[in-house]
Amino acid sequence: MSLLDFFRPTSTLSVQEVRAFLDEHSPEEYNLVDVRQAKEYERGHLPGAKWIPMDELEERQRELDPGKRTITYCSAGVRSRAAAAVLANAGFREVYSMRGGIREWEGLVAEGAPESDLTWFDAARSPEEYLALAWYLEEGTRQFYARLSEELRDREASALFRELAVAEVRHKETLVALYEGFAGKPAGGGFPEGVAERPTEQYMEGGMRVKEALEWIRGRQVRDILELAIGLEATAYDRYLILRRELGDENSRRVFEILSDEERRHLQKLTRLFDHFI
Repeated sequence: MSLLDFFRPTSTLSVQEVRAFLDEHSPEEYNLVDVRQAKEYERGHLPGAKWIPMDELEERQRELDPGKRTITYCSAGVRSRAAAAVLANAGFREVYSMRGGIREWEGLVAEGAPESDLTWFDAARSPEEYLALAWYLEEGTRQFYARLSEELRDREASALFRELAVAEVRHKETLVALYEGFAGKPAGGGFPEGVAERPTEQYMEGGMRVKEALEWIRGRQVRDILELAIGLEATAYDRYLILRRELGDENSRRVFEILSDEERRHLQKLTRLFDHFI
């Protein structure tokens, strides 16, 4: 598997396709994973589903059989899409996210987050280029979080997104330093534009367009916005774990370890706050 494969879009199944599959197969033949929070799971879940919340998925994935078809689900298909990507990147053979989540399963209208699109990663062929493209993702996520911090009326949520926006600035600075190590020269004004072409639209973690995400949050409840952010941070956490495995010397791997640890802390903070709105 090339590094590029880790940025492929996540496969999904409709509620109808999942129903048909579960009806035709015994529980021993598949992994059905509920990635919601404990309160959500306790209120009702799909029969036979294993509960592994998003912030525990990396460390508990060994509880699942990677050789079986794996289906992840959440409330509306936002977190589960990130979870499916994490498991696919970990080597699970066949992973799908259930579109619409348990809301659609129960016959309710569910509208997921904007679709992911990271096809512009196709141009990257070197560590320097991947670092430049990662920088663009960090900048897009920073813009998104900064807008959320300004627009949300909930003080705790606004403060958390302000903190996350500042963290994205630090991450960009770290990526610049890593680029200089790989390239053996100062970044100057040539990074990232001189290394990887800037995408025509601003993207953020998960391959979402910032413009579409900002349009999506209009009129949304804080709970829905936090759910989207959980998916973004889970994707960022997973991406840095991948880069730690795939790129660079021991020093670079240590930097990616620090970055992934910070993304995991962000994920945990978001899930704790999300619990207040369940």
